[in-house]
Amino acid sequence: MNANAARPSTSEPALRLPLAMPPRTGDESMVPDATAIAAATLAALPGATPHRLHRLFVYFDGPEEALAAVRDGRGAEALGDDNRDVLARRWARTADPSAMADALHRRGTRVWSARQSGFPIDPELAQAPAVLFAEGARPDVLDRPRVAIVGTRAATPPGMADAHAIGRYLAEQGVTVVSGLAIGIDAAAHEGALEVGGGVVGVVATGLDIVYPRRHDVLFDRVRRHGLVMGEHAFGVPPTRLRFPVRNRIIAALCDAVVVVEATATGGARGTAVWAAKYGREVLAMPGSRRNPAATGCNELIADGAHPLLDPSDVISVLSRSSPASAYTAVAARAGKATGWNGSTVGLGVAARRLHAGMSGEPATLDQLVSRSGVALGEVAGLIRELERAGRIERARGLLWPC
Repeated sequence: MNANAARPSTSEPALRLPLAMPPRTGDESMVPDATAIAAATLAALPGATPHRLHRLFVYFDGPEEALAAVRDGRGAEALGDDNRDVLARRWARTADPSAMADALHRRGTRVWSARQSGFPIDPELAQAPAVLFAEGARPDVLDRPRVAIVGTRAATPPGMADAHAIGRYLAEQGVTVVSGLAIGIDAAAHEGALEVGGGVVGVVATGLDIVYPRRHDVLFDRVRRHGLVMGEHAFGVPPTRLRFPVRNRIIAALCDAVVVVEATATGGARGTAVWAAKYGREVLAMPGSRRNPAATGCNELIADGAHPLLDPSDVISVLSRSSPASAYTAVAARAGKATGWNGSTVGLGVAARRLHAGMSGEPATLDQLVSRSGVALGEVAGLIRELERAGRIERARGLLWPC
């Protein structure tokens, strides 16, 4: 999904960036150390799953020692697989730390391995990644409170507007916004945070030299400039359907809370929320109409115990109450009781406000809008233009949507 679509379309081609061309935001002056090179080299080996990497690190007491053993053909000692001898021989032939060191340096890529100081995720969490890669100009975004905003790729205009507003609000409060860089809710949340110069983290299900979806190449570049793009896969790993739901556990593990804006009953966003609950993170969901399939997952999450999100400030309130000694208490004190929604009908005429209220938060055809609001048909066209200029209504999919 995105953080979100468990069944992302792979019909859209991915964009692969040349390894020889470092991203403009990469830290080309950064020289990767031996531990980073070893961890990245091992992560790039065929069949090097997180489980196998963890076993290598534990058995050989660290990435450097593990790489030395693998190159000597002794990798099978750490593995419990039936095909461990075949893997060990293949790994011994393919491990190439020199090529990896060159690629890491050219791109300015940071690498963390589990149990290493500064690893952004608790390695004791179930199915925690063994290695993380990151690229971007703002590694300090990991030093702030972090909240994920996830949802469906097939988002409605109101859902997109809500994700944008939540991302913007949290960024204004100094919270790093984390999402999956997918179309729909993910992109809207990133855009909201970036609009106010906030810190962002985009977690991908590919190698960092792959841009997917391809249409988000500009968004990827902006996230690199104002935060980090992160993932567990080595360079060149392409998008596949199975990698996206697996990626979602990293989004959940990186954050203090997961906010679900719109989600279907079986989508990946709901899966991210399940991981968050498993990891002891707070889960908030935006309630929606029963008529909206994109709200089904959120409504079910609330029924299962997630906090209903009625205003972006609810995120800070929930986290400051659940962790009184955390940074969110200070954030809550700064934020006060101000609402986080950008939209307002203040300044609109009486008829325009009545027309907007007649939508009752749901999309409508022109005829439905006239019937619900009681506004004369002859006035509606002008009032719709007024609401569009104010950003309170949007046309999409043959309907008028409240924003």
